[in-house]
Amino acid sequence: METLRTFIADWLDPLGIVLGLIALVPIFWTWWDVVFGRRRRERRWFAEISRRPGERPAILIVDLLKEKGVRPAVENFRRTVPELAEIPDERIAIIARQQALTPADLPELHRELRAAAAQLLNAGADCIHYFHAGPAIAAALVGAEFANGARVQLYQHEGGTYRNFGPLRVN
Repeated sequence: METLRTFIADWLDPLGIVLGLIALVPIFWTWWDVVFGRRRRERRWFAEISRRPGERPAILIVDLLKEKGVRPAVENFRRTVPELAEIPDERIAIIARQQALTPADLPELHRELRAAAAQLLNAGADCIHYFHAGPAIAAALVGAEFANGARVQLYQHEGGTYRNFGPLRVN
């Protein structure tokens, strides 16, 4: 009985510790990959998808600001970005209003948005560069309309130019 206790204490306890440490390596590796690796891959994917315009890009301009036209600013920006400058006119859709948006205007705005989406998708657009000026409710309509369609790249006006904020849908 004493030899069994000695055997366990001398051999099996250290062996159990070593095996436990070995088993800890894949557990730690999985934890690290889940916590840090996924975020790193998402950031890399997001940066890559933000730089790649797609095979058949299109532009959607939603201009709902009263007495302000953003199309000239978008056109100026477009000329500075080679991928956007090459987009033909049949793959550019513009939704514009000269008066303030009201709740009564939403059904008509939604119809126009659907027509613009149909125009761009019928032209074979696989990536839509979206420039928005107006209330957030209209942006929500655009998000709902394009949620399952072509990839949508978001642009924000900053400091006299536009900045690509990446895709509307991350996964």
